[in-house]
Amino acid sequence: MSYTIDLLLQVKTRFNLSSDYQLAKKLGVSSARVSNWMKGKNNLDWDTAFQVADLLEINDQNVVYGLLKDKYENPRFISALSDRSPA
Repeated sequence: MSYTIDLLLQVKTRFNLSSDYQLAKKLGVSSARVSNWMKGKNNLDWDTAFQVADLLEINDQNVVYGLLKDKYENPRFISALSDRSPA
C-alpha cells in the first residue's frame, strides 16, 4: 500500500468517515481526485499532504519523506532518502 493511501485511510478512521465522498469533503477536493489517490493513479499534492499532516498531527518531515518514496521510483533516489530519513 502506498503512503498516500495509508494517510487517507488514517484520516477516514480518525474522523469516522465512511466514504471517499466524505473524505473528499473533509479535504475540500473532488471525489474524482480522492478516487485517483485511492486507486494509486496519483499521489497527494503537497498542499493536501500538509493539510492531512495537520489533521493527523503528523510531523511535516515524515510526510515529505513518505510521499517522496511514493512519487519517485528511482532506487538510487530511494536509497539516498533512506540514508537520511528521520528516526
